[in-house]
Amino acid sequence: MSIVTLAEAKQQLRIADTDTSCDDEVQAYCDGITAVVEDYMHEVVEPRTVVEDVDGHRHFGRRFRLWSVPLISLTSVKSVYTEYEWDVSLMRPDPQTGLVRVLSGPPVRGLVEVTYQAGYEDVPVNYKRGALVVLQHNWETRRGVGALRSSVVGPEEIHNPHWMYSIPRKALEWLGSPRVVVG
Repeated sequence: MSIVTLAEAKQQLRIADTDTSCDDEVQAYCDGITAVVEDYMHEVVEPRTVVEDVDGHRHFGRRFRLWSVPLISLTSVKSVYTEYEWDVSLMRPDPQTGLVRVLSGPPVRGLVEVTYQAGYEDVPVNYKRGALVVLQHNWETRRGVGALRSSVVGPEEIHNPHWMYSIPRKALEWLGSPRVVVG
């Protein structure tokens, strides 16, 4: 899965739709950039199923935290050691924090396996634009197009060469501040 489509990537890179000579390479860049953006933002962007083990002994079994956010929906909460499965309709997940509260029914105890959907149902436009800037920057540095002051890396990048490698400053401005992760 990728944040940007092959067609969007080719348009950003100014590759004609009819030119399919590098489609596999461009698609590989698109697929890789999704992970780069997700790592930087500390959140899941492309929707997917996540399976996570949670220790239900904390907080007396009435709440637990899931780490892949934003959280779209809970699918199941099952005990790892027994056959027991909790009713997820009796739980209230917070999409942004991943905190799940057990509203009624038995508390979640022991080690449990939680299956859920995480990501954005609609990828934010600024994430998509930021991903396209990352794509263009990495494409040009890999293929030798342009110099330090090319269309992606401008004079504002020179003061901090750390950001010039995979995620240029222009992309960081599109993406915004990453989500704060608190343990």
